[in-house]
Amino acid sequence: MANGRRASRKERAAAELDARPQAAALAAETEADMRSDLFFSRAIIHSLREGIIVIDRDLIIREFNPAAERLTGQRASDRIGQKARQLSRDESPIFEVLRTGRAFYNVESTLQDGRVWNCNFVPLRVGGRIVAAIQTFTDVTEQKKMEQQLKAARDELDEAFALTLPNTKVEFKLKNTPEFRDVYDPETGTIRITEVIPDGGYRHVINALKVLADLHRSGGMSLIGIDKDDLVRAVIFHDLGKSQPKLAPGDVVDPKAAFEPSKLHAERSAAIARDFYNENPAVVALVRYHHHDDSELPPDFPISHMPMLRLLKLVDGLSAALTRRGSTVSIATEGVNVIWHETSPHPRYHGAWSLNLFTGERVFLGHDVPDQLQEGRRIGGL
Repeated sequence: MANGRRASRKERAAAELDARPQAAALAAETEADMRSDLFFSRAIIHSLREGIIVIDRDLIIREFNPAAERLTGQRASDRIGQKARQLSRDESPIFEVLRTGRAFYNVESTLQDGRVWNCNFVPLRVGGRIVAAIQTFTDVTEQKKMEQQLKAARDELDEAFALTLPNTKVEFKLKNTPEFRDVYDPETGTIRITEVIPDGGYRHVINALKVLADLHRSGGMSLIGIDKDDLVRAVIFHDLGKSQPKLAPGDVVDPKAAFEPSKLHAERSAAIARDFYNENPAVVALVRYHHHDDSELPPDFPISHMPMLRLLKLVDGLSAALTRRGSTVSIATEGVNVIWHETSPHPRYHGAWSLNLFTGERVFLGHDVPDQLQEGRRIGGL
């Protein structure tokens, strides 16, 4: 029994000796993996264009990547290991992150020097304990300036357009006529509402006038049969009699049942233009028949108005693309032809066409932007 016990101890000792090199090798491999992972993680952090600062619970900076150096104008060697300083005018959410673990995303922070950062603040947890807060940030100062300039330009356009309207009642009606963005289901023939545009009628008219302005620049208003003033007045009045259903995002409806026939609101709009605003017969006729096909027009419709009616229908359709489909449009005239290209998320509408205003002939030119429009301006919706 004694010999057996001595043999067992020797075997255990030998096994332990054999295991030591294996354990050492495993430990070295694990340490190498950890060093490799750490190197890889730091390489990712240092490659990001967003500034990253890691601040521990004592408000000591533990990480300060190159993008943070660029955005703050400070060196990482001067900041890592130092107390964090507040750069924004308002109190940073980082204190609440460290205290509660709550994350904050897309926080606009105005710095003391006037710059604007878009920031995210998230907790760093180890073993369930909050040990630090991570702040990522990008400089959006120029973007905010552009947004402010765009808003100012839209306000100016709004004021200028209001001056062209007959009175405030027309403006009120347009601003309170909604339009809808939707997705069409060809199998059921229904649409699903994705967005309600409360002032869609107003935007629709402004977008139509933007298209007309581009046509005017390319000479479209100089064509025989086109009266610029009548066309502008027709654009203003053409949907004034529209009555829209009350719908909300997510609603699925049959458009033929939910919306009144377009010819009805065109007739109503024409009556408003004639009876309340004494518009001339040409404007009234354009408004009344802008949803009629050529074959549906009455025998006494003046043939001299046909180019203008076709142009109004085209402008109305392109404005719908800008207002409801989120498309961009380029347009120009070439003789008696109007050429346009619509860049649309809807395949059915994406492409280029030409329309002969005198004959009504419409030709599909392909999906690419034609040469005539390569240097042209792209119109985006309001």
